[in-house]
Amino acid sequence: MKKYKDKETGKRIVEVEDLSFLRDRDYPYNWFQRHYHHHRLRLALRKADTVIARTKDVSTDLVRYYFTPKNKIVIKS
Repeated sequence: MKKYKDKETGKRIVEVEDLSFLRDRDYPYNWFQRHYHHHRLRLALRKADTVIARTKDVSTDLVRYYFTPKNKIVIKS
């Protein structure tokens, strides 16, 4: 996850590459790291004006797990 602010418009942008810490239990995170990344991403998505997802699967998971509105998500590969 990357967070930044657009200098021209002043909008908050969050870029999400993958959500493997949520879906893949064999991922090398322990329970605390998974919990930390989940809440950090949740708060960032709540404050963001635009969310950039790397793939269509990531955008689907953002809608499913974090209830992010579809009009807020832009898919960029």
